[in-house]
Amino acid sequence: MNCLRKIILGFALLASMSLAAADVIVESSIDSLQIWVGEQTQIHIGVTCDAGQRVDFPLFSDTIITGLEILHPVKTDTVYLDKKKRMTVTRNYTVTSFDSTLYYIPPFQVYVDSVPYSTNQGLALAVYMFDVDSQNPDAFFGPKDIMPMPLSWKEIRKPLLLLLGVILLAILAVSAFISLKNDKPIIHRIKVVPKIPAHEKALQEIERIRTEKLSHSEDSKGYYTALTDVIRVYMNDRYGINATEMTSQEILDSLKSVQDPGMLVELKDLLQTADLVKFAKFKPLLNENDQNLVNAMEFVNKTKIEEVPEKEPEKETVVVETRRSKKQRILIGSVIGVASVAAAVILYYLVVDIIYLFF
Repeated sequence: MNCLRKIILGFALLASMSLAAADVIVESSIDSLQIWVGEQTQIHIGVTCDAGQRVDFPLFSDTIITGLEILHPVKTDTVYLDKKKRMTVTRNYTVTSFDSTLYYIPPFQVYVDSVPYSTNQGLALAVYMFDVDSQNPDAFFGPKDIMPMPLSWKEIRKPLLLLLGVILLAILAVSAFISLKNDKPIIHRIKVVPKIPAHEKALQEIERIRTEKLSHSEDSKGYYTALTDVIRVYMNDRYGINATEMTSQEILDSLKSVQDPGMLVELKDLLQTADLVKFAKFKPLLNENDQNLVNAMEFVNKTKIEEVPEKEPEKETVVVETRRSKKQRILIGSVIGVASVAAAVILYYLVVDIIYLFF
């Protein structure tokens, strides 16, 4: 009976050990199977187990095996899986060798909660030597000189823009300084245009209306509005009354005190016809339109004031300011200061770029 119990306990122990072993996965890999002498590669040992378990990797001093050196530091990475219930811990070893040979790396042994586990298989690494000139074993060749590369547009674009900026700012600063130092008087030239008499402007506008044949257009309202506007402006300049803001009757009443009523007959006919067209939608005949145009010309010619023409030609009047104001001088001084500082800063970056490109 005791013997049977021992057998059952032994099987249970083996089953529990196999289940525990199934929960722990130990793997190893290498980045390169072959390298040159002195070249580097990495060996990875990964352990997948339950989160919270303690993982102890093999301890190496300077070599994994004889001839295969470890380069420090050695890095360890941890990645959690299955909502942090499991984890994969990986240790990375950077190795190199200076002997030309084929290395066999035996399986690694890892401890998880003090229980030993081994990787399934070993690794292999072949290290090759460079070809050597056996005919001239004592000939050594030093490092070759750096080959000069032609400058590209991308490299010189920034220095050129900086140089252009320095030149423009320098020109601005120097020009402002010279202007401030000289402090020459400021000269303004004003062209004097002789005033056109009121009756000439009115007759020119009436002639324009006649030339454009507005009297023969279907837009009678537009024609009479343009014609009466010319007469109203003329009366503003000729008599000094605000005819543009008056009604037709107010204009006639104002002119009776300064003008012979006989001269107002043509004007009265024109204004009355214009009011009928604009407010009563009256459609005058073509001959009436032409007659009212003639009436406007007759009114201007009868009431115009002949002025003695000036024989002097057009000339320019020169106005001179003695010196700039204080605000202007302060503004010019500020421009000089800002332009100088900006030019100095850009010049510094330009020198740095030139040193980087050529030295």
